[in-house]
Amino acid sequence: MYRLLLGAGGCALAFFLVLGVVAMLPRSVQEAVPDTVIGGAVLVLGLAGAAGLARRAR
Repeated sequence: MYRLLLGAGGCALAFFLVLGVVAMLPRSVQEAVPDTVIGGAVLVLGLAGAAGLARRAR
C-alpha cells in the first residue's frame, strides 16, 4: 500500500512539474503546445518514476 501511495505521489509530482514548466513558457508557445503533448509528458515522467520504484524494490 505504501508503494502505491508513493507511486501516486510521484505521478502527481510529475503532473505539477510539467504544468510548472508549461506555465513558464511564453504565451504563444503555451497556445501552440497541444494538450496531448502535456498529457504524454506526464505519462512518460510517471512511468519513468514507476520503473525506478520497481527497480529499487527488488
